[in-house]
Amino acid sequence: MPNKVPNRSPAFHREEPIAEVERRAVALWPRIANDVGLPVENVAFNMMLVNSSRRDRRAVIGVKTEDGQKFVLRTEFATINIKGHMGNLEQHRKAARALRDVSGVNVPNILWQDEVYPYALFEFAPGETAQRELTFADYGLTDRARLLRRIGCAVRALHENGAVSEQRFWPKAQLRDVEESAAQLRAGDIEVHKPKRFLGLCAMLHRFARNARGEIFHKVAQHGDLHFRNILVTEDLVSFVDFSRSGAASRHLDLVKLWQAKMPENLVQFGRKQDFGCVAAADWQAFEEGYGRNLTNDPVFQFTFLFRLYLIWRKLPPLGEPRKESEIEASLGADRIFSWFLEHHPS
Repeated sequence: MPNKVPNRSPAFHREEPIAEVERRAVALWPRIANDVGLPVENVAFNMMLVNSSRRDRRAVIGVKTEDGQKFVLRTEFATINIKGHMGNLEQHRKAARALRDVSGVNVPNILWQDEVYPYALFEFAPGETAQRELTFADYGLTDRARLLRRIGCAVRALHENGAVSEQRFWPKAQLRDVEESAAQLRAGDIEVHKPKRFLGLCAMLHRFARNARGEIFHKVAQHGDLHFRNILVTEDLVSFVDFSRSGAASRHLDLVKLWQAKMPENLVQFGRKQDFGCVAAADWQAFEEGYGRNLTNDPVFQFTFLFRLYLIWRKLPPLGEPRKESEIEASLGADRIFSWFLEHHPS
């Protein structure tokens, strides 16, 4: 590999382990440029946002050539689960092919990929994140309902432009997990955030499982890490990026994560009418109109929503232990959602 680094290198991160990952990614550019037929020099790089827990092994870099072409270079330097990361890139490629002719929906094409390691160059996806656009809507700068209808429609296209299989729902494995956690908590083998409420959540899951058992659900090629920061929006295009942990599974897994990720920022703000799971009623209405399904009355969706809440709760530090800011926010969101379920689905 050529050692020469393009002469418009970025300002690397102040923390050396993160900066080293960024430098390794930039150093790949001469090989990528030669393979793809792009200029090696006079190229500008900018560091893009990466989950803080992965910055010592992952880099996402914006690339701009002198003639204005834009790309995104994504590298994963972790030495474990390379096969899984390569599989994620293949799922991304399949989604890009499936949505190629769908108007208004986009998955950026992979233009170059290393044969052995999960390094890839992507087309640039334009727009702001959907999360930021929703924030703009809070200030009256964009139409929130129209935005959520467009996102719902795009997610439906993502789910339904691949293989879709119909199956019946049997939550045996999930309930076994719930029973084991409840037993460990009662025996004093584990500690959890607000243990009495956690046991109440476990009991509620059994009630919701009875309603969902044997119901039809659809297995689709899911995104795998669907949240509003992995959706980019322009006036006429909705793009999906970062297909981490993707594969075929229940459509509800994607849909539940979309609304529960980054709690509590997607939950209803005070002064707006709330609906299922503490999400604004108007948000559910708009998204379901776009997606074309009444999700919140679907027993399998309801169970999946509650079960993911259980998984989040189980990871929260017990009261009195040190917490990161993200854990504090997650605990506030989990408490709000469970309180909604207690109010609307009492035992």
